[in-house]
Amino acid sequence: MNITDRPRLLVVFDAALNQAASIAIKNAEPIKRSKNSAFIGTTIVEKNTKGFYNVKSIDGTILFEDIFVFDVAVIIAQRYSTGEHGIIKQVLALEEKYSKHRNDMIHYLHCFKAAKKKKDIEKMCILEDKFQVSEGQAKIIKDKITSFKKVKSIL
Repeated sequence: MNITDRPRLLVVFDAALNQAASIAIKNAEPIKRSKNSAFIGTTIVEKNTKGFYNVKSIDGTILFEDIFVFDVAVIIAQRYSTGEHGIIKQVLALEEKYSKHRNDMIHYLHCFKAAKKKKDIEKMCILEDKFQVSEGQAKIIKDKITSFKKVKSIL
């Protein structure tokens, strides 16, 4: 390559980058921004100080906050960026159910440990069954949530 070809190559390279960025924004593909945030289409998904996730506009305005599951935040950002706002309510409702089952699992596990200390076998069996039911429900809901996802996450 000689020196006269470089300006032409820079123009071609710049055009290719612009086209790739346009496609990524249009398809709402995640682009890692930092350890705790990513650009997704016209939004940013960012971990907040409480350990949950916020979906923000490019100017920093919070669109959705305190989302428990990262995948849900990504789906919301993708659907918001592509104008598919109807799906966002469905995904948030699923996330609420998922969070309930996860909290139930934590509660049942705590109660199970207390029953184990007291050697209450009957209570332990009941709590184990309840835990397994909540775990199964959480998995089903998580699979439903994942079905709304357009691309794999990067964080």
